[in-house]
Amino acid sequence: MKKIIITLALLLAAVCVNAQNLSVLSKAARMAYDYLSSEGYKPTIDEDDDVLFKAEGFSFYVDNDKSDDTYLQIVLPFIMELKEDDLLSSMAAMAACNQITQDKKIVQAYITDDGDVMLCTDTYIGSAGNMNEFIDSSIAFMIRAVSAFHEEYKSMMED
Repeated sequence: MKKIIITLALLLAAVCVNAQNLSVLSKAARMAYDYLSSEGYKPTIDEDDDVLFKAEGFSFYVDNDKSDDTYLQIVLPFIMELKEDDLLSSMAAMAACNQITQDKKIVQAYITDDGDVMLCTDTYIGSAGNMNEFIDSSIAFMIRAVSAFHEEYKSMMED
């Protein structure tokens, strides 16, 4: 009996902590969290209040923009890390990012100040139906863009 009560107390505490974390999400991030949960992605909230989830072996996050309840951005971080002193590699990565952004629908590729190559998609949401389609499309497009980025980068490095 004591074990059952302790188990129930722990489960209740976990639910309360999770519910408390959800209150920090913007409307768009909360809708994304709910959709990802319903689709079995098991999203979590990180220390920056972003929604983390995994799909097809990749780790994504939904940026929690608290200043705009209708803006939704999904990020696929760290697809490549550039070395500070490798100018040729950096230039090839920049060219590959430009090519991906130009060629791939809804996907933007960029290099952060820390030298990490990242992909993202963003939109303004009007309804849950549109948002659900956007999330599914974003995941699929960004996964394809990872391969395309690496192929383009490799091609640039060989030239």
